[in-house]
Amino acid sequence: MFRALIVLIIIGVAAYFTRPDEAKMRAAADAILQNPQTISEGIGSVVASLAAERHYDNYYVAAGYSVTVGEEKMIQCWGAFTQVKCDRVSTESQSGTTSN
Repeated sequence: MFRALIVLIIIGVAAYFTRPDEAKMRAAADAILQNPQTISEGIGSVVASLAAERHYDNYYVAAGYSVTVGEEKMIQCWGAFTQVKCDRVSTESQSGTTSN
């Protein structure tokens, strides 16, 4: 039991010191914005470069980063242990409606 607690503390300390900073998260989000797959994503990228709000969240052992235009979230990133994963947020997942 004591060994498991020590291992968890070591992992937590390692996660705290290897959490990606805002600059790394912003670079990953910009890479997604600069590589549109469709015309609508390309238009969204132009709009995001002009009028987007960017938000960095520090969760001590991980980090979150989002790019939003108005009420619509375009890019969502998560990072931990120096790794960053960014994805485009689809408009279908934001609507919250389901069809029966």
